[in-house]
Amino acid sequence: MIKEMKAKLAKALGAVGLQSGARTALGNTVNYASVNTLDPARLAAAFTAADQGHVMEQATLFELVEEQDPHIFAELGKRRRAVTGLGWQLQPPEDASQSELDRATELTDMLRAIPKFEDAQYDVTDAIGKGFAALEIDWQTGSEWTPKSLQWVPQRAFQFDRETAAIQLLKHGVPEPLRAGGWVVHEHRARSGYIEQAALFRVLAWTYAYKAYNVRDMQRFLEVYGLPLRLGKYPAGLGDKARNELLKAVRNIGHDGAGVVASNMSIDFIQATKTGTVDDFLSAVEYWERKQSLAILGGTLTSQADGKSSTNALGEIHDRVRREIMLHDVRQIEPTWNSGLVQPIALINGMFAEDRMPRFAYLTEETVDQAKMVKVLADAVAVGMEIDLDWAHRATQIPRAGKDAKLLAAGKAAATPAEAALARVVALAKAGGADDVTAAYGAQLAMLCAPREEALIQQIAAVVAEAGDFDSALEGMAALRADPQWAEDLAQGMAAAHLAGRADVGGDRG
Repeated sequence: MIKEMKAKLAKALGAVGLQSGARTALGNTVNYASVNTLDPARLAAAFTAADQGHVMEQATLFELVEEQDPHIFAELGKRRRAVTGLGWQLQPPEDASQSELDRATELTDMLRAIPKFEDAQYDVTDAIGKGFAALEIDWQTGSEWTPKSLQWVPQRAFQFDRETAAIQLLKHGVPEPLRAGGWVVHEHRARSGYIEQAALFRVLAWTYAYKAYNVRDMQRFLEVYGLPLRLGKYPAGLGDKARNELLKAVRNIGHDGAGVVASNMSIDFIQATKTGTVDDFLSAVEYWERKQSLAILGGTLTSQADGKSSTNALGEIHDRVRREIMLHDVRQIEPTWNSGLVQPIALINGMFAEDRMPRFAYLTEETVDQAKMVKVLADAVAVGMEIDLDWAHRATQIPRAGKDAKLLAAGKAAATPAEAALARVVALAKAGGADDVTAAYGAQLAMLCAPREEALIQQIAAVVAEAGDFDSALEGMAALRADPQWAEDLAQGMAAAHLAGRADVGGDRG
């Protein structure tokens, strides 16, 4: 069965390997000077063609806009790296057998062994801005079939079939369907609509077009800013050739600072009474860049912070918005890896049944404050709440110990004097075998205190005998110090009395 599947896949892929072949075989190049200022009419024409399935011009414009607009590139890079910065794992099916767990681990190792797999994950996120991204799988055959590489192919090399909406590869302008098992194609919807309409760049391209006019006008303004108006004067009836010479001289004065004119001509320099400011152009550029940040990240605090409105509360709100966007992107990308890569590798190598396939998932759980979470769990248990141990491990993000792991033992805190007294009372009761803890400790207390009482009485008698008067006897007795151990025994006696009182109250209530 496995051999038949491999044979069919080999036939589908073809003996020559990759479908796209060399870069020159695609037959489409980019004119890098074509988007210095993006004419809205040209943009609308590209969008109209894309709506008919011909996305080449639209994809080319998207590619050039991303390259020529640093702000769009930076903001989109933040959103893409929010996904690729996450860890990932293969989650086995529920109630998986040990054999399935072992094969899931083996499949994970296969994925991690794909050269530049992290780069491929970043390439897939290119669909966030451009609607879709296609990676061609170069298979390495043998006892096990594994991807030798995942090669990104630009969106301008494809088109969509108008009837079936199927993506097709263009080779020298001739469309051909994608070979089964040979591609990872991710379609990403930034908004609702057909895939060629759902790209985020459909929104960003308009902001780039209008911003480009402001940038161009600002550059022209800076070229002549501060220069006086140069006005050439010539006598009536002068020929065209002479007038052109005068115009050339006027222009040369602006660029070279020198010029030559006939004696019957003159050049006047007129200082402008009103001049503009470059801040007007910069304000317009900043306006459009704020719109771009809103479209890409849902906010402007990470790129347009002004130190005035950027409060901590707003930062937390913006962070939650960015997380929602990241989760939205992740939920769209995960099924692509499962259907485009995990499933083909697993099926062709006979590792899993189609209905028992492991699932590729990004690790999107936020890091918890473990100290606070442990305290919450301890307080909850103290009031009698029933908490599942497995859930507690997941909530605190502390993994459970392995079968042969050495467990960390709980440390013993230093006992307070009251706790030590209670412990001794219990120990005495256990040693005497009596049910009445107070009576057992009372007998022990009398035995311990009698010698110390006798010694103190003898010291008092000696002080009185040596004293010459009553006052001297009082001073001598005040200077006496009792045995510290006697004080400890008395403290335990008080604890015993306290326990006896609680026991009596409890018995009356019963």
